[in-house]
Amino acid sequence: MNRFITSILVVFISMSGWLQGADTGSISGILGMRDFQSRFADRYNPISNSYSYSAWRQALLTGTINAGCLFGAMLSSPFTERIGKKYSICFFSGVYIIAELLLVTAVPSWIQVLVGKILAGVGIGALSVLSPGYQSEVAPPQIRGAVVATYQIFSTGAALVAACINMGTHKLRKTASWRTSFGINMLWGILLMVGVLFLPESPRYLIYKGRDEEALRIMCNMAELSPESEIIQTNFNTIKSDIEIEMAGGKARWIEIFGKDIRYRTCLGFLVMLFRELIGNNYYFYYATQVFKGTGMTDIFLPAVILGAINFGTTFGALYTIDNLGRRNPLIFGAAFQSICFFIYAAVGDRKLIYKNGTSDHRAGSVMIVFSCLFLFSYCCSWGPMGWVIVGETFPIRYRSKCASVATSGNWLGNFMISFFTPFINNAIGFKLGYIYACINLFSSFMIFFLAKETKGLTLEEVNDLYMSNIKPWESYKYVREIESHRIHFSKEEEKREREKSKGIRGQEEEFIENADEDNNDSSSSSGSVVSAVKPRRSAVSNDRFSEDSHPTYI
Repeated sequence: MNRFITSILVVFISMSGWLQGADTGSISGILGMRDFQSRFADRYNPISNSYSYSAWRQALLTGTINAGCLFGAMLSSPFTERIGKKYSICFFSGVYIIAELLLVTAVPSWIQVLVGKILAGVGIGALSVLSPGYQSEVAPPQIRGAVVATYQIFSTGAALVAACINMGTHKLRKTASWRTSFGINMLWGILLMVGVLFLPESPRYLIYKGRDEEALRIMCNMAELSPESEIIQTNFNTIKSDIEIEMAGGKARWIEIFGKDIRYRTCLGFLVMLFRELIGNNYYFYYATQVFKGTGMTDIFLPAVILGAINFGTTFGALYTIDNLGRRNPLIFGAAFQSICFFIYAAVGDRKLIYKNGTSDHRAGSVMIVFSCLFLFSYCCSWGPMGWVIVGETFPIRYRSKCASVATSGNWLGNFMISFFTPFINNAIGFKLGYIYACINLFSSFMIFFLAKETKGLTLEEVNDLYMSNIKPWESYKYVREIESHRIHFSKEEEKREREKSKGIRGQEEEFIENADEDNNDSSSSSGSVVSAVKPRRSAVSNDRFSEDSHPTYI
């Protein structure tokens, strides 16, 4: 399989993020559509001839999907261990399709909408664990962070597309306005379910299941190297030996992920994903309409499009930050900057946006929009994609599926808390809520400094070694630099051996041809001599393949 095609296929799995973004980006607009409100809202004002939702109804319609995501994240582990990540992704894509079908046909019961959203959450939650995990196991370590970050890029891109679709469909007659949005979301699920069938299974999962030959073949196809390649052999044997050591204790139980050797990473993954949501990204999308109204804008669908475009465009910055600035720095400095943005946002909103007579200060609204956009820029380059990267690469294979499930459940727990409780809190304290988010961001910055280790460019096996060591998080950069220097040295040594081997073969061939001309040997005997001349050289290479002084170069 061509390496470029393989990379495209691995990135394609980020369609799981597209499903999440499509749902997030569409629901707020759908709730504002006139026909949808007339069927599912629980309040009607005859004077203005308008519909609205009670805080409870709105909280249920927007928040329960995250409860489904929480359940789906935990449910993914047993499926992964039984049928692998590839077919688990296919199965939960089917769950999402069924959920969207329920939403498309949800007339006249709002309970069917609720059930459909919960079931969609189960599919999205499971896929949010499976997809970054699959990408982390298959992608080369040098670009693993960027590949996993495409999950967030797809998610933000889908949110933008969904907002644009809502803007275009909200004027359609009757149920077509919102059924079209749900129907298009269902098509994304079908695309993922069919496309994943063309992906290779994770070589680590195949080795874990004892299917070594199949794993080796996939590794060779993806790297475009032969099975005899020193890189392939080193990588294969390293993965296999690590899996054998980890599996010597048998199948991991749920209680073991909180054992002495792994609980640190389990808690770290959970906290990173929990605070990824609690720092307030989705708050802007839920309450963008109020802020944009302060600038004089009346179109309720345009704010979602504007913020969605910013969210999507700035996420591409993560492709640079992740594999150039590492994991720690973007998270630490990103959260600190976001704290400043939220503080200014809250101060202006609380004191300047609304006058006592009910009118708005357009200048204050503009300032709030600027700092909302600055927050999104920082978030999309740091916390947005980085949480998925940490979940995908931090855990050893014996515990990976269970730890990833627990960690990702933190994301959906935080999302549920934001979507469900924010309507009540916002009604009570208004824009002062921004001060709370500012404090949470500041706390998150210190949390990363003291807990998370740098893993840029490391293989999954090296990441495991790093967390098993006593290296402090703020000193982990030294470990990464040492690994990189060893890898560069080993690559140069391997190139040197390959050149020497090539020179040796050419010399033996020339010597053989001269002898063949003198002895008038036929072509068949000369062919056999060339093979025999090559074999000792290949054997010599294989004998020092695993010398103690060498450090593996991973594909």
